[in-house]
Amino acid sequence: MATGTKNRPTDWHPLGEADPTPGDVDGVTAGQKNMQSTAAEIRLQIKKLKTISDDTTLKGKYVDELQSGADKFRGKLEKSAGRYERVSAQLGEWATELDFAQTSTAKALSSAKSAQADIKRLLGSADPDSESAKKAEEELDHHKKEELHHARGVLATAKSDYQHSVESYEAKSKDIAKKIRDIIDDALEDGFWSWVSNIIEQHIDAIKITLEVIGYIATIAAIAALAITVLAACIAMPGLLLALAPMLLTFGTVASVVSLGMHSLMAATGNGGWGDVGFDILGLLTFKAGGAVARGVEQGAAATQRASTQAARRATADAMANSPKRDALQLAVRQAKGKKARDAALANLEKHKKSLKVRGAAQQLPKPTLAEIAKAGGDPNLAAQVKYAGREAAKHGRDAATQSAAHQTARAGAKNLGLFVGGTALDLGDKATGSSDIYSKKWNIEPYSEAKDWNLYNTGLYDFAP
Repeated sequence: MATGTKNRPTDWHPLGEADPTPGDVDGVTAGQKNMQSTAAEIRLQIKKLKTISDDTTLKGKYVDELQSGADKFRGKLEKSAGRYERVSAQLGEWATELDFAQTSTAKALSSAKSAQADIKRLLGSADPDSESAKKAEEELDHHKKEELHHARGVLATAKSDYQHSVESYEAKSKDIAKKIRDIIDDALEDGFWSWVSNIIEQHIDAIKITLEVIGYIATIAAIAALAITVLAACIAMPGLLLALAPMLLTFGTVASVVSLGMHSLMAATGNGGWGDVGFDILGLLTFKAGGAVARGVEQGAAATQRASTQAARRATADAMANSPKRDALQLAVRQAKGKKARDAALANLEKHKKSLKVRGAAQQLPKPTLAEIAKAGGDPNLAAQVKYAGREAAKHGRDAATQSAAHQTARAGAKNLGLFVGGTALDLGDKATGSSDIYSKKWNIEPYSEAKDWNLYNTGLYDFAP
């Protein structure tokens, strides 16, 4: 390996004006070794932190916090050690490339100077274009001319080798420099993501408490909105109180979205568990599925109304077509003598036709009972539509289309009940069995709480940037 810039040539003619590959190989190598030793020391500290994290003999209230902190700090040190190791590898490659380039250019310079000296000796001048050099070349004998030709070839080869070495080194050194910059730019505290991660970590306790409070408020808001809508279906209520129900539901939805966003951010930065994220997603999916079921109930009720209307028309037409009395009344109309008798006969015919007409689909939804509201998942409007479909089906017991549409409506209503019960049970079960950041002594099922806090990356995704 070269011994540094102190032994580099100072005169680079005839190849260049100055050293084309300056640098201290020994200095770069020393920097590489320093990086290696630093990474090794960090790895040693990581090993000590792992010992603390895995120690099962420690006892006391401080243990969980200590081991959790050790895990997080260990993760950051692992990232730091990785950066030192990657920079060290790049410095090692740089030292190799610099050593090779300096050796190649020095060798090319030596060949060029030797060839230039031979040319000057043969022509008496280093400038081949001078008049004296041209005249001297004409006077050379055959052997001298061959020697001159050889010297010029050596000089041309030296220039080519020199140029190739310089260009190759410049390209490789730029690539290495870029890789080092990329590694350095990804420093422990660099970038917006790391800034966000650190902010969350610094305020993690307050964030957890806030999210837990929001969760309880959202649950209470949902129950209150349900109570208002159920009571409104049974008794008269002030308009202002009725208007509060959709506001409470909107708040619950917004709170769920905020909770999902914050829990995702916490999990991604290693400050929370993916279990909370999954629970939030499940809650929102349940809400979305509830909307789809509600649309199914509405579509089923509308289909029942259409089928009931068609069934009534068909039943009316069948009754009229098979009525002997109608035929007799029509005959009486034809045989009536005089206007008074004819009008009386027509009145009797119209009265009989009205008696044959089957009542069509109702235009108003019926008022559901509390039991029917409960069966529809607590939604009075859906309960009314399910009840409506059932009544229309009862009017046309033999009409397949009406029965099918009513069955579809009832089935959708049952699904809504299942979603309501399932979603409520999950929410209340989570709050009952999970741990609390507000009250640390709250009873909880420890395996469940630990599962919710599970995180593949103890220190967050941002700690594993390349």
